[in-house]
Amino acid sequence: MENISKELFSKQQLENFFINQNIDINIGNFIFAILLSLVLAYIIKLTYIRVSVSLNDKEHFSETFIPLAIITTLVITVIKFSLALSLGLVGALSIVRFRAAIKEPEELVYLFFIIGIGLANGANQFVIAILATFITIIILHLRKLYNDKRKMSNFTSSSTNILQIQIKKGSKNFEKTINQIKDNVEYIKLKSLSTDDEGIQYNFWFDINKKKFPEFIKKIEKITYQNKNISIQIFSRSGIYE
Repeated sequence: MENISKELFSKQQLENFFINQNIDINIGNFIFAILLSLVLAYIIKLTYIRVSVSLNDKEHFSETFIPLAIITTLVITVIKFSLALSLGLVGALSIVRFRAAIKEPEELVYLFFIIGIGLANGANQFVIAILATFITIIILHLRKLYNDKRKMSNFTSSSTNILQIQIKKGSKNFEKTINQIKDNVEYIKLKSLSTDDEGIQYNFWFDINKKKFPEFIKKIEKITYQNKNISIQIFSRSGIYE
């Protein structure tokens, strides 16, 4: 009889633990965790926009950082007090499929960064979240400074900006056009050349100071306006003119 009573008592304890367990959340800590996640996510967003080399729309993609950090903090804050809710979350995630068009590994890294901050704040590890955020941001900025310095010393490794010049057959203004362009760029190098019955197409790598870009555009417009046999196009894969 005593064994049966103990068994029933154990079952009742387990039932209360999994089903009727009260979740005691400190509202003050929760609000602070949410606000800290918001601030850190916003700082990460600004860092991503400034230092990322992603080719996608960085403004649009980074709009998800703040809500993702807050939601992660909310989920961790709730489930850390309940094993039942933790198991329920695992079951829910096994059913729901999250599909996101992640085209570049860097985007995935930033998403994990945001989720990590949300996890740390949800677990009340505020100091760890702050330190990890600022250390990572410093590393990202140092990496950008290093890459920018390397680009300045070795243009051929970073020549992602292309200047395409199409000259119709019979035109003799090529050298004059190139000399006019050279005066406005910091670096220019012939990448490829193709000819056909209609004329010649030149593709150049080039680099230019952002402050001089408006003047450069005016120069291009003037060249094409004065000579109808010349067509000029600019391609920038790195987005340096954003």
